[in-house]
Amino acid sequence: MRSAGIPRIKEFPADDQYWRVDWFGAVKQNPNIPTEPYIQILISPLAENSLIHSEPKDLASSRSVIKEKQQTILIGSGQLPLISIGSIWHNGYCQPAKAGNTEIIYGLDISPETTQVISGGHKVEDKYLIPPNFYTFGKATGAKLVAIKQGADPYGVLIPMMELVRSYYALSTDLSHALFAGHYKHDLNQIVNFEKCGFLKAENKCVVHLRQHMSDEDGWIIGRILNSLDAWRGATLPHDSMMKNAVNNQYAYIESQFPFQGTTNITVRFKRIKSLKDNSWRTLVLSIDHCSAAFPFKDMLLDRDNNNLKGDPANALPADQKKPAFPKPNAKTSKGDKPLQSKNEPDNQCSNERIPLPTDKFSALAGKRPEKPTKEQCEYMSKPVIPSPNKPSNELGTGSGGKKQNGTGKGNLDQHRTRRKGLPASFKVFEEAISLLNKKDGFSARLRALDESTEYIPLTKPATQRQWSYLDSETYTRRQVIIADIYHAGKWYSLIEFELRKSDRCNVALCYSSSGQILSNQLMNRILFQAARSRGVWQNIEQLRILSVDIESMKHTWSSESDFYTSVHTKILKS
Repeated sequence: MRSAGIPRIKEFPADDQYWRVDWFGAVKQNPNIPTEPYIQILISPLAENSLIHSEPKDLASSRSVIKEKQQTILIGSGQLPLISIGSIWHNGYCQPAKAGNTEIIYGLDISPETTQVISGGHKVEDKYLIPPNFYTFGKATGAKLVAIKQGADPYGVLIPMMELVRSYYALSTDLSHALFAGHYKHDLNQIVNFEKCGFLKAENKCVVHLRQHMSDEDGWIIGRILNSLDAWRGATLPHDSMMKNAVNNQYAYIESQFPFQGTTNITVRFKRIKSLKDNSWRTLVLSIDHCSAAFPFKDMLLDRDNNNLKGDPANALPADQKKPAFPKPNAKTSKGDKPLQSKNEPDNQCSNERIPLPTDKFSALAGKRPEKPTKEQCEYMSKPVIPSPNKPSNELGTGSGGKKQNGTGKGNLDQHRTRRKGLPASFKVFEEAISLLNKKDGFSARLRALDESTEYIPLTKPATQRQWSYLDSETYTRRQVIIADIYHAGKWYSLIEFELRKSDRCNVALCYSSSGQILSNQLMNRILFQAARSRGVWQNIEQLRILSVDIESMKHTWSSESDFYTSVHTKILKS
């Protein structure tokens, strides 16, 4: 199994073993690709391939890998959005399974008084804060973490610096390049026209004027950096860390910080670790999946170079008086069939491919789209794009590109908040019901972000065979899935619905763990697989007992969003 649409990364071993990303190491300039530094990635093989089916907490165990076979590979910084600590890779492909349980850390206080920078090898009275038998850094003990006070413990929550960068600043290839190149401090006009950026205080709205190569979604991150001193410091510290080590050509263990101060809730994958000094249990964060912190603005007005949006027809200029608009270079969407590599700079004469990455990191952006300026008069004329013939390429790189004749195409990881097209009617009712439930006192409900492991019902047979997992086996149309996570009275519930054929008489499922923790995407994938094996009949899934998951099915008897909401609300109160 592999993540749909995500290319293979050539630097990972192709030996038919499963490899776990243990940690991020240091950063160093890449002599072959001046536009993109290397990032060290420490990986270890699972002790046995069968362990891929283990629980997330077991995959995070130091006993699940062969520590003596840990390797360091070098990945271009533009590929950082693809890689997280705890991710599992097989022959270079990222797997749906991830190490570490998922939980929400509530009320985490972020301030200079509650945070401090430490290294992976940090000691407290000659005892390792993170004992090697709980988690192995290998050669990356110098890698930086931010320690956050939780209760009376100054080291209650530990987050790798590179994960802080990956989650808040380097969410796309273009954002990663801007960060590691130092554009925010030394060459801001590479990414925005700074003279046209600003803030509309009365409307609590930031104004961002992007360069053509940056995406609309990148604008939210850039706007935060331009309008928050905390975010600006967090975005400039990594390059400052690199510059300190550049003279001696050394690897740099970068530093950063949160882009805000105050209280937040963060959804994380984590591993519990126990200190040998005081027997305290702490939370080692492997990845940050979601953050509730506010942005320094409510909305964003987004413009860009050579904007050829139509103006008021009454004020239209004659065509011969308009300037030519030079659109963003056309990039086709990658099929995921060309591997990514980090040894060759992309050849500008080869194809430019966009690799879309679904994103749902920030509560503050839920449901928002940037506002585009309305024009009294359009000064630019859109000309037909005549694509120049591209040389064929068999692989991609994430560097900025050059004139080297090496046949390597350019790949660009591009974050976007995915919305399904053509939602089934029942899914629209589902969405509205969750929206109503979220307004109820004592309830917090949200749709789960799209993920390759939970977006569709898993296949139970080879892809070319007819099976229940297909909505239509003739056209190999997959059954879509929609999931909502609901929090009430200290317990998490997951509501699951899948797409139905006209002849299907299946139910919606309300699932919850006896521990009350949120069900991870990996566990949800296993639940959906069992649902496929039972042809959608939830009552027939005996495996759920083994997975320590309780399930209550609900018939499609409601006639409106309100009825659906009432059914779910009543079911949770009685559970």
